[in-house]
Amino acid sequence: MNGLLLSFCFVLLASPALAEGRRFGLVVGENRGLADEEQLRFAESDARRVKEALVDVGGFAAQDVSSLPGANADALRAALTKLRESMGPGPHDRLIIYVSSHSGDGMLHLAGTELPLQELVDFMKSAPVQVGLLVIDACQSGRVTRLKGLKATDLPATRIEASGVEGRVLISASGADEYAQESDALQGSYFTHYLVTGLRGAADTSRDGKVTLDEVYGWAWARTIEATFSSRGGVQRPAFSVDLRGAGQLVLAEPQRSVSQLTLDVRAPGRWLVVAESTGNVFADVDKGEGPVSLALPPGTYRVQLRVPDGVMERTVTVPASGGVTLSGGDLEQASLLRVARKGGEETRLVLSAAAGITSGLVNGLSLQPGAEVRVRRDGYLLGPLNQLTASLGWRDGSPLSRSFHQLEFELRLGTGHRFAWQRASVALGVETGPLLVLQSSLPDGSSRTSLGLALALSLEGRVRVIGPLEVFVHGLGGGAVVKKLAGVTLVPRLGATLGLALAF
Repeated sequence: MNGLLLSFCFVLLASPALAEGRRFGLVVGENRGLADEEQLRFAESDARRVKEALVDVGGFAAQDVSSLPGANADALRAALTKLRESMGPGPHDRLIIYVSSHSGDGMLHLAGTELPLQELVDFMKSAPVQVGLLVIDACQSGRVTRLKGLKATDLPATRIEASGVEGRVLISASGADEYAQESDALQGSYFTHYLVTGLRGAADTSRDGKVTLDEVYGWAWARTIEATFSSRGGVQRPAFSVDLRGAGQLVLAEPQRSVSQLTLDVRAPGRWLVVAESTGNVFADVDKGEGPVSLALPPGTYRVQLRVPDGVMERTVTVPASGGVTLSGGDLEQASLLRVARKGGEETRLVLSAAAGITSGLVNGLSLQPGAEVRVRRDGYLLGPLNQLTASLGWRDGSPLSRSFHQLEFELRLGTGHRFAWQRASVALGVETGPLLVLQSSLPDGSSRTSLGLALALSLEGRVRVIGPLEVFVHGLGGGAVVKKLAGVTLVPRLGATLGLALAF
């Protein structure tokens, strides 16, 4: 099973004196493992999300968090050496190392190379900083909490005394023999998603504007178990290992200091989803308790959804680049339950459409054929970059204007491709193929003929949402059809275009 390794560190803001220390970070994402391992989909994007959270709410200066997207073992060792040379020692410095990659048997698998997890533990132990935190989100990542140097516990983190704290913390997203799982719907690993969402404010159970180590770990621990409880990969149980000395609360993030925030100002408890309007990705999955909660989000437009007994309440909000937006219960609108991006499974949309169009003819002397088409499309991540399936049934009148004979065509095409989505529009590229039935009558010799061919084409489709679930679209095809003629089987080049309306469910 594929895995991801995350090494995650925090900022300590418990007192003004401690806030003066520097925070150093190294963020690494590598989708490629060993030669026989399937490529990961979200390791590099998970690393990017972690860096954004560190800068947005963790108190890290952007220039102090280095990124290493794509790396082998030698490149990571070189980055660690450079990081060590840049550090203090400072009496209050903090450190984060984040690596997202394959792993197994106590080794990181990085672009065909291996690096022992023990090397990261040893680096963290010897780094000239006061506090360091390592979070591992990988298959069998629980092994890192059993490596020499730290005391391990399988229980969720409890309050850690941390004023004037010094020491190290390791967090793994899975047990020593468990899978660490990625989610198509979340576009990332389960544990990383809940960890980052927690740091942005979802884990602030005390509602004091600060997220502590025990809050975010306990929140991500419970969420990860819930999300993977019925998954094919089995339950994923994060683990925790700590060697800290001090007194007070260890604060990892302060969402209240973010320049852009969304506040869910609804007193009643409930399950909330915050979905990026441009991509459809679930940005936050929050089981909010009593009272309001604030989330530090990047500027942009989001669909905010609240599950209620008879469906889902929804509203689209725009989080400004500077400032915040507050959403109350009265602002929500009823939305279809089918549009919810469900946690633990991919977001699925069913689109039905009808269109009229023209297609180049199959018969010599026949330039254009009018016709109509109905189409079903399913949106949702399938395999690799493919995120849509289509089925189209078309009818065309291929009779010449002279009416010397009559021709009807019926075509059934199945297709797949990739859909690029924006706030109200989308563009899809794909390939479509299927049987072509041609019915001809009143031929020059007075006979009739039925033949079966094959159509194959590249497709380009553009859609614009008009209002609610209603969309306008234009769809173009370019390819060919293998058909039977008097001279035998022939490949006929073909172009076509349709214009129509669609309903998205």
